[in-house]
Amino acid sequence: MGVKSWWIVPEEEAEHALPEGAGQCGLVSQLRPLVRELSAPGDLVLDPFAGWGTTLVACSVEGRRGIGIEVNPERARQARQRLKAYPGQEMLCGDARSLPLEADSVDLVLCDLPYFGTGLDTDSADPGQMYALRGYDVYLGALDEAFGAIAKVMRPGARAVIAVQNRRVDGVFVPLAWDAARVLGRHLTLGDERVHLYDRPVGGTDPLATNRSHEYLLTASK
Repeated sequence: MGVKSWWIVPEEEAEHALPEGAGQCGLVSQLRPLVRELSAPGDLVLDPFAGWGTTLVACSVEGRRGIGIEVNPERARQARQRLKAYPGQEMLCGDARSLPLEADSVDLVLCDLPYFGTGLDTDSADPGQMYALRGYDVYLGALDEAFGAIAKVMRPGARAVIAVQNRRVDGVFVPLAWDAARVLGRHLTLGDERVHLYDRPVGGTDPLATNRSHEYLLTASK
């Protein structure tokens, strides 16, 4: 993206698509430009909320080493299956608040946050499963712990790009992106935001609501 503040995300590349994760995982086409721009070949890229491993697919295609952390064991297993076709990547099952990595070892952090108020993993008893946290203050506290752990493993000068949207939960506006940026700023130096745009239909009648066809990329450095 360079210094341009927004970018229209293209359709997913068919050879890298994951149909079973549609709507719940990122797009390789969305992540490859960020990997190219913000890291060098051979760099170590961390996705602390790795889901189905989409960031790691982008890393493999672009010649970077990726490590993903995913708290859901079944999702981590599915990601490992997917990544068999993409060499040089490592998917671990674990908690983003306690990363099994050396301090100052990561060159780039690239992830999509587990959003507050979704319907995913709501019955999980794992304290690291942020989707299951029902209290917003509790969620932000867990996010604070995760960002602290992430900052520790980043090398000096490393950058982080964290994708997140504001949300409506039960009809109530939740400033998730803005609150996440505030929490992130406790641990890293914030940079200017970038915005990814999606071509989605407009619906609803509330003149103050949006169709959420944009996503903030919070940028920061250590």
